[in-house]
Amino acid sequence: MIATELDVNAARLAHLRWEAALEATVNGEGTQEPLMGHEDCDLGAWIYGTGLSRYGKLGAVWQLKTAHKRFHHLAEETLSACAAGKAERAVEKLAAVRKLSGEILFLLTSLELDVIEAAISSAQPNDIPSRLMRAFFPKPLPLNIISIQALGGAGSGRHTLNVTGARLVHLKWIRDLQSAFRGHGKAMRAQPSDECSLGIWIHGTAMRELGATEALKNLDAVHKRFHREVDIVISSLNHGKLRTADEAYEEALVLSGEIITLLTRLQVELADSHVLSAGSSKL
Repeated sequence: MIATELDVNAARLAHLRWEAALEATVNGEGTQEPLMGHEDCDLGAWIYGTGLSRYGKLGAVWQLKTAHKRFHHLAEETLSACAAGKAERAVEKLAAVRKLSGEILFLLTSLELDVIEAAISSAQPNDIPSRLMRAFFPKPLPLNIISIQALGGAGSGRHTLNVTGARLVHLKWIRDLQSAFRGHGKAMRAQPSDECSLGIWIHGTAMRELGATEALKNLDAVHKRFHREVDIVISSLNHGKLRTADEAYEEALVLSGEIITLLTRLQVELADSHVLSAGSSKL
């Protein structure tokens, strides 16, 4: 049966859970159950059944195909190393799996944003294939506002974070920086991390209701570094310091991937929490 629609959030979480199961096996805490082939899992079935034909003009889907295939192959090699008692090789393979897991999360988010931007450029919002993603169409609200919503009554100071929106916001910053290199950054304004919807949520509702967990502190630190690097890019471009701008851009790009991964891990941890939601994102 051809998979015609992909639940993007489910695909993200499935691969994070496989990564966690592999880690447990490597640590001697899990069972060595065989992993399904890359073409058999929901994401692989969608890539080959619909993704390549529907989104083949978008580079992200081809990168995703390659990363996803490699993820499953390395996962199988990790299990084989465990079964053969080759602990060091298993640890080495697991590190590669973890890196590819982050790449898959990043590329899924890239594909989401590609689809949104393609629909925006063609001025056909109905082409965006899910209600949640249509909500990110820039009329009437920008991504940064939609990614955080009030909990309870107005003025309560409590917010729920739309993790899908937060991921897209920080990838959109990277796309805007790429455009800034062509226009020397004069049209862009840097944003402090505490003014960003994610920063507002971290230092408000999340810290108050969840406490200063290691996951939140790590996300906060990476998020602050991301906004600092974005600021350096814009400032450097405005002063003609292209090498400095490029170095900061490369760092911001890496940090955007870390934010996407950390947000998705938090999504797993807070699956039953009211302070974070993912909505329904379909491709």
